[in-house]
Amino acid sequence: MKFVNRCVVSLKPKQPFIDWATGLGTELPEDWSLEGGAYFLDEQETEEGIHQIVAHHAVDMFENELSAWEEDHGRWPEKRDIDALKEWFDLHISVAGFDIGEESLMTADLADLEVM
Repeated sequence: MKFVNRCVVSLKPKQPFIDWATGLGTELPEDWSLEGGAYFLDEQETEEGIHQIVAHHAVDMFENELSAWEEDHGRWPEKRDIDALKEWFDLHISVAGFDIGEESLMTADLADLEVM
């Protein structure tokens, strides 16, 4: 087991996100509890620091979740700040991350991955 020097924010879709995704006319998952991403943010020394860094990256996290379902930004909600993120997703913040995988971690810019 390896310690990862990051705090982790997990996002789980709430009803506003599910309603938005349903309106897109795309194939929907049967189990929404499996949806949503985990985001690794820099370690923070204080609880206030954690909340500040989450707020700082809220738009990026929100837009990444939206882009997984719809590439047309015109179909995205206009409001994409920390308040909207909290309205559309349950946020769970962990102050530490642990890698228990057997394979090495891969890091890559999303723009460099062919799957996105």
